[in-house]
Amino acid sequence: MPAPEPGPEWVLSGVNPRSDPATESELLRAARSAWPKALAHVRQVQSQNPFDDDGILVAEVWESVLQSVSRTLDRMDGRRGEIGDLEAYLLGSFYHRLRRALKKEQRREEMIHLVPSAQELEVLGKTSNAEQHDIEDTLHAQEILDRMDEWSRKVWVAREYGYTWKHIGRVLGIPGDSVMLRFRRRMKILRARLSGGR
Repeated sequence: MPAPEPGPEWVLSGVNPRSDPATESELLRAARSAWPKALAHVRQVQSQNPFDDDGILVAEVWESVLQSVSRTLDRMDGRRGEIGDLEAYLLGSFYHRLRRALKKEQRREEMIHLVPSAQELEVLGKTSNAEQHDIEDTLHAQEILDRMDEWSRKVWVAREYGYTWKHIGRVLGIPGDSVMLRFRRRMKILRARLSGGR
């Protein structure tokens, strides 16, 4: 079952402030109206082709759609006539991105479940326990990196290069504490997913 909606106000607060408050207000109204329809679509997709999701994937797709549409409206600079129905535009974008995200997730799952060849198993059998642990740790770390969403990967790389939460927050346009909490929450969920799949 999908997680509660990431509030459109919170999501859009990380995007550059819009010069036109009327467009901001219209986008928020359309987002609030579209979310229940987006959830109904997710339930329909899950009933036809079940996928394992604790709501994070759906929330991330919704968040990326809101941010993308917000930036598109900024670029249009008042020429809103090109988007006749903002709610329908949000929903169409969500459906498209969700389909892409599910296909990507399915490919990842298929790669993770690949059965190793007899030759690979033989090589692993000849390694020492310490070497096996190093190999397992490396594979586990790579799996975590591969499963991270783009936002989390960027934050992780910045932290690896020694940037503070405060600095990363300034770059992303949100408070450093929020970046830290969001990143830790996503890593906790990812760890739970990975340990649950073992």
